[in-house]
Amino acid sequence: MTGGVSRTSAAGVSPLLVVGILAAVLATAFESYGTLTAMPSAASQFGRMDLYDWAFTTFMIFQVMAIVIGGRLCDRIGSVIPLAGGMVVFVLGLAAAGLSVSMHMLLATRAVQGLGAGMSNVALMVLIGRVFSDERKPAMMSAFSFCWVLPSFAGPPVAAFITEHFGWHWVFWGLIPVVVFSLATGWAPLMRVRGRDLDAIDEGNEDPANAPVPLWAAVCAALGAAMIQYAGHRLDLVAAVVALAGLVLLRLAIPALMPAGFLRLGRGLPSVMVTRGLENGAFIASETYLLLILTQEHGMDLGRASILLCTGSITWALSSWAQSQQWMRGRMRRDRIIVLGAWLCTIGVAVMLVCALVEALPVPVLIAGYATGGFGMGLIASSTSLAVMALSDPAVLGRSTSSLQVSEGLLNSLITGVAGSAYALGAAGGNWPIVFGSVLAVTTTAAAVGLVAALRVGPVHDPA
Repeated sequence: MTGGVSRTSAAGVSPLLVVGILAAVLATAFESYGTLTAMPSAASQFGRMDLYDWAFTTFMIFQVMAIVIGGRLCDRIGSVIPLAGGMVVFVLGLAAAGLSVSMHMLLATRAVQGLGAGMSNVALMVLIGRVFSDERKPAMMSAFSFCWVLPSFAGPPVAAFITEHFGWHWVFWGLIPVVVFSLATGWAPLMRVRGRDLDAIDEGNEDPANAPVPLWAAVCAALGAAMIQYAGHRLDLVAAVVALAGLVLLRLAIPALMPAGFLRLGRGLPSVMVTRGLENGAFIASETYLLLILTQEHGMDLGRASILLCTGSITWALSSWAQSQQWMRGRMRRDRIIVLGAWLCTIGVAVMLVCALVEALPVPVLIAGYATGGFGMGLIASSTSLAVMALSDPAVLGRSTSSLQVSEGLLNSLITGVAGSAYALGAAGGNWPIVFGSVLAVTTTAAAVGLVAALRVGPVHDPA
């Protein structure tokens, strides 16, 4: 394995570049929590709560396509241009979202946001893998998670305040200056490190593993996920045909998008990617419906409920910090940290399931489960990214990183879509324990399978 680029001293990395990178992550985090808080109001205003889950899965589905495109570009022209281009597209999506006059228009703008976020996210990870030293990568992963702490404190209540007093449109518009600041701050230092980024590509030009991911596979995967979600909302003969066609498309696409052994939980990279996708999808889908559980099943107002959304991200950030410390990574191999995270995430989501079914259980128990899942995800998210960096040659890091993020986005959209179908089909009856119990049964099952995948990863050592 050629490791020269990844071990290059980070002395040449400008602090302004770090500031620009972290500002971009901060904007993404605020967008995530802002959308989570504002979307019930937007969907209710347009009278389309039946399309609530599509507001999240549309973003994820188009993000999957952008991740593949971005990974190809990163391995061909470097990560700088895809990073900047993705941020520009993301800004356009935010601006258009605030102008939406119908739910379908809002869904279209969410697709644009997904394209921009997918492109910039994969480029960010490739940039860190190629430009930062091995010693600083865990710290950067920890810094990424801490960029979610401020939005986890401020994002939901601020978004709730803005939604209630100014309208949900301003939740999107208010993020535009942050993204512009990130791009303006980081542009000059990005240009200065671009040479190191391109050198990593040159080292792998002759590597047959560096064959680009076919775009048709990304399109098929995204279309297949959308078809399965659409079928789940119908549950009739047409739905059966559509779901079958969606499964066929996914079966065709996955071997081209993922490393060999993905579907059979092969050791190493395949199981790392399955674990990341399933555990992240289980937690994010559970989080997506937590606000509705609190407001519809427990009768909380939006302001109080939004504050409780802070807990999962706080524990996520704390565990991400912990995985970067010598006292943890000096005692546990990286794969064992992943397994620990999968156990905690599965237990946390299962506790949320029990609380949804047994309405008499107090809300603090529900939030404790959510916080436990968040702690597990902090270990998983950082450690799976580091595992991919450890198991991949720097020259093909773009492909490996795009596969990791495609797995996350694809499984996230599938799990959220299936859970959303359970919600849409039962919401009319108003039997919330059954409705939300069905939703969380889906996410708990996904987390349990993710735990099985984590146990199959095999030894992964951090660089010395």
